[in-house]
Amino acid sequence: MANETSTLGLTVRDAGTSDLDALVALSRKTFTDKFDHLYRAEDLASFLEAEHGREVYETALATPGSLLRVAETGAGALGAYLACGKLTLPASDAPPGCVELKRLYVDVPLQGRGLGTRFVEEALDWARKQGAPAIYLSVFSENYGAQRLYERFGFEKIDEFWFPVGEHRDLEFLMRLNLEDYSKK
Repeated sequence: MANETSTLGLTVRDAGTSDLDALVALSRKTFTDKFDHLYRAEDLASFLEAEHGREVYETALATPGSLLRVAETGAGALGAYLACGKLTLPASDAPPGCVELKRLYVDVPLQGRGLGTRFVEEALDWARKQGAPAIYLSVFSENYGAQRLYERFGFEKIDEFWFPVGEHRDLEFLMRLNLEDYSKK
C-alpha cells in the first residue's frame, strides 16, 4: 500500500503526529454525528473523552504494526479515517495473530465517494501483510449501512456483546473475515 495516494480530490495517507488535533476532532465529530441521539450527554461526553481522546491516537501512532490512515481534502481538512491494530475485541475463539479493524469513519460531506470501501480494502491488505489468519470488527447492531459494507467483503456475524458508552450499553455485533477464505475469492 502506498503511503499517499490521491482519489476524487482527496489525499489518502498515513496519519502522523501533526494530525492528532484534527484526528481527535474528526473522530469525535463523526461518532457524535452518527450516534449522539442514542445517549445522554454525560454518557457521550465520558465515552468521547475515554475512547476518542488524544491519547488513543497517540498510542495508535506509537504502536508498531498498527495502521492509522486519513483522507484529507484539498483544503487540508481531515474527512475520514481508518484505524487497525491488535485484536482487543471479545473474540474468545480467535486464533493467535488475529487483528482488528478498530474504526472506520467518514464525515457526512464525503460519504458516497467510496472511501469506506477503499478503507476496508486497505485494512484487508494491511491484515494480510501482518500474516493474520482473520480480521475482526464490531459494529452497532442498528448500523445497517456499515453492516452491508462489511458483508460485501465477506465479514460474517459470529457473536454479540454489550458495548459501553458511559453507563449506556449498546448491542454490538462481532464480525470476522477469515483471510484465507477471502484470498480465495
